[in-house]
Amino acid sequence: MSGFRYAQRMEGWLDWQRGYRYGVLLIFPPEPLLSQVNRLRQRHDPESHNGCEAHISLTVPLPSSILDSAWEALSRIAASCAPIEVVYGPVSHYLPHPGVCLKIEPFDQLDRLRIRLESADVFRGAVKRSHPFSPHMTLAEFISVEQTRSLLELLEPNAPEGCFLCRSVDYVIPDEAFVFRSQGTLTLGQNQTSARNVAAKPPGKEDG
Repeated sequence: MSGFRYAQRMEGWLDWQRGYRYGVLLIFPPEPLLSQVNRLRQRHDPESHNGCEAHISLTVPLPSSILDSAWEALSRIAASCAPIEVVYGPVSHYLPHPGVCLKIEPFDQLDRLRIRLESADVFRGAVKRSHPFSPHMTLAEFISVEQTRSLLELLEPNAPEGCFLCRSVDYVIPDEAFVFRSQGTLTLGQNQTSARNVAAKPPGKEDG
């Protein structure tokens, strides 16, 4: 895997945006949940929606570009981690900080995946996390506290709730307009799949 594209011109980027130049690892939900949450984000916080599709953030931003060897190391880590049954909903918040999101579980499994990924050498020198890891799927973030309370009341009865099997993690990188797009996918559990296939092989017949 090579040829990741990074923004060369960052005129107009805010200081905090510059820290994301080399991207981040996150989880995209599958359809139809992706489109369902995207519609909510577009309706209630178009600024956030325009920057990135619905997602669950995992790692801190990468401090530098990813070379082939670093991508291979991340791929090996992901392959050693089992897929995760992600449970989403109900709506939640972080008041007094503004914003509305879907609660995401299971914390322990997602946190272990995050820790494993951030243990890769490519994260050496990364900025420390400013808040404890708390998995969530943002519905609106660039809103006021008053708007947060109103939106919680509006969305609570009908917000999406359910589960999906997370089989991959995406590497998203912002373009020069600070729009994040996936440029690579890390597949979870490939090592476990190979081990199960070996274990399930019928005895008594040699390969070849």
